[in-house]
Amino acid sequence: FAPSPHQNPTILESESKKPPTTMPEETNTPPPSKPTTTTPLILAPGAQKIDAGTIAQPFRTEIRAQIAKLKSQSIDPPLLVGLLANSDPAAKKYAEWTGRACTADGIRYELREIGDPIDVEAALREANDDPRVHGIIVYYPIFGQVESFSGESQDDYLRDTVSHKCDVEGLCHQYRSNLYRNVRYVDYPSNTKKCVLPCTALSVVKILESIEKCYDKSKPTGRHMEGKTVTIINRSEIVGRPLAAMLANDGADVYSIDIDSIYLFRGGRLHKCEGETPETCVRKSSIVVTGVPTKSYRLPSAWIQENTTVVNVASFKNVDESEILQIPGVTYVPMVGKVTVAMLERNLMRLFYNFHHPDRQYEDRYKAALEEVQKPAPWYGNPVQVYTAFAATAILAMMLTRSK
Repeated sequence: FAPSPHQNPTILESESKKPPTTMPEETNTPPPSKPTTTTPLILAPGAQKIDAGTIAQPFRTEIRAQIAKLKSQSIDPPLLVGLLANSDPAAKKYAEWTGRACTADGIRYELREIGDPIDVEAALREANDDPRVHGIIVYYPIFGQVESFSGESQDDYLRDTVSHKCDVEGLCHQYRSNLYRNVRYVDYPSNTKKCVLPCTALSVVKILESIEKCYDKSKPTGRHMEGKTVTIINRSEIVGRPLAAMLANDGADVYSIDIDSIYLFRGGRLHKCEGETPETCVRKSSIVVTGVPTKSYRLPSAWIQENTTVVNVASFKNVDESEILQIPGVTYVPMVGKVTVAMLERNLMRLFYNFHHPDRQYEDRYKAALEEVQKPAPWYGNPVQVYTAFAATAILAMMLTRSK
């Protein structure tokens, strides 16, 4: 984010092109070097601070139950492979946290560290083709915004190189395309295999679903957020853009704020906003999601209205926690890392049941064989038809000869 004549000058350009890395909760703030005393924070009436770990726990409990069931059937748990080719401390910590969480939940995890970033594509294709691998996560940034002959950037190219059968992050072209077109299955018209959604954006959705005032499950699918206005301060391909599409697909009006533009996602369409500012968007929103990847950015607390839900996705705190919790009715979620990891595991299990489970593989082979058998044979492939054609041709030739 960068300052512009029409936007908040505290948004910094130097970090604008770095996709935010969601850090595990305990890594967001370094531990104090010596014991300190803190004054308990007094909350405004109705204000609350939510620990994302409590939202993640039911999902991880469900995953552990699924793993136990697989083991009872003598089926190995899914294997998740992580590819790490950078020295970014946030990426390394995320890789470590992923490994610990997978081990705790019974998922097999293998971290493959790559010395030279240029070798990542080869390692990625090798993992795609390995039948033992059920999920792949690439820890970005690797090349950052370095341009590529094969796409806008080399990192974007790598995201599209991950097989849709192994993409636990849900960032490859097929899943992104389906998301933006609100296509929820990968096997139309059978509709038995649900799409995988970007795990960080999905973590925000699951957090909002757990907050009663954000989601109305009594309404039909696609209208759970009808009447809600959301502002997302981030438009990266990892978080902001897919999250805006997901919330808009659920019926919300979503303002997407980037360095020098504001767009409105509404009803499956993208509208350029003229005359809007970050302040006007935030003031009219009942949900605000911040994802600015720089330590110096702060969302002005005066913009936040009573009863607003604020979710901080960045690895830095984009709001003044003590100030916003003095606003009546505010719900504040300071970090989403634990839910993100739970969604990563959930995506892995979905991929496993969609493509890799022995029963699914048998079913897919059976369907393919059945379709092959049911294909109409060409006329020359049926002996009766060949004989009939030959006989008809001979009779026609005889008739033409006699007529002469």
